[in-house]
Amino acid sequence: MTVEWYDLAQRLYAARSGHPVPRLRHSPLPTITLPIAVRAAIQAGSVLVSAALPAQAPASGRDLDGLRLLADHGVQITADTPHTLITDDPGTLPALLSLARRADPDGEHAATAAQIAWWADRADFPGTSAVADLIGACRLAWVTGTLPDAERHAATWRAWLGITDDATSGLVALLDRLLDGPTLALLSWITEDDTYSWGQAQSEHADGWDWRRPDTPGRAATALRARCDAADLHAGALLSDPLYRRRAVHTGHVVHAVAGQVQGNRLTVTCERLDGRMRAGTSLIGWAGTIDAPAHDTFAAGVHATSVAAGRLLLTLSRVNANRPSPGTRIVLCPAPPDPHQMRRGRQRYRQLYASRSSWLTTGRTPVPIRRDVPLDVLVAGAEAS
Repeated sequence: MTVEWYDLAQRLYAARSGHPVPRLRHSPLPTITLPIAVRAAIQAGSVLVSAALPAQAPASGRDLDGLRLLADHGVQITADTPHTLITDDPGTLPALLSLARRADPDGEHAATAAQIAWWADRADFPGTSAVADLIGACRLAWVTGTLPDAERHAATWRAWLGITDDATSGLVALLDRLLDGPTLALLSWITEDDTYSWGQAQSEHADGWDWRRPDTPGRAATALRARCDAADLHAGALLSDPLYRRRAVHTGHVVHAVAGQVQGNRLTVTCERLDGRMRAGTSLIGWAGTIDAPAHDTFAAGVHATSVAAGRLLLTLSRVNANRPSPGTRIVLCPAPPDPHQMRRGRQRYRQLYASRSSWLTTGRTPVPIRRDVPLDVLVAGAEAS
């Protein structure tokens, strides 16, 4: 079965049952404690803003009154805890950012404009707690029985989830549905980075830094690395969900295999399908049993080599640690989750290299090239910004 057939089967089942089919057992969003529902649109050169806090009626404002409305709702960079922007309209954040650029850097709306800029910056980080794209989260969490393109519209999700409030206040009800269940693993690390970023933005605002200024090369480079790390963490978080792993079998990112004989410190496994996307150098985790079984007794390994014999994909694994499976055991293999501690150390080292006048980054000396995959959404975001 290909992933297209898998998706079609879920969609047909949703159409027959009349209910969305879950794609995740966990919530695709991190813990959100202070949400603010916002819709914004540019109309005839002005920006109309509608905002609502939980259990409150929505209010509206245009242009600077819109900024004043957000400030009255607590959207300010000087707040102790930032509000999470929740929206179902992809045009909301660009409209808010255009409005923030109109604010005087030293005026009464500077603090609100600075938080909007922080929202815009953190929106590039998958799994962030700063901005919740409700439509994107719904598409991760469920599949409906309608056309895929219809799932890009909020009205589709309100109809399938039984939410009758189509005003801004209805976004809170949609958020509650998305937060029903445990949070995906690893998202807490991205939330911690949000907290650190919020503190940095507050310090820069207090020092008079204008967020409209272009980034320095070092600042831009470290920010790009942080975005790549967040994308890797988010991908690892999704693979921690058993329902997501079921689908990933049909994309080749998760494979069923049978353990073979151990030769030295290497283990050869025979995959059930040829379309596994494991390549030499990939770090893996595996466990015996089914794809839904809790991975308590996991083992770690690296792919040393790949080959095909008698129509079967063979993986030669090295560095197999404890819990090595015995020959003939049916196992599940998937990419190892990233190490957040190592990522943070890498970013810290990166910042140190840019801060030093004698490093290869600041002196222009050519380093030894190291290949690294850049997540597709980071490439797309860079292309859209250029």
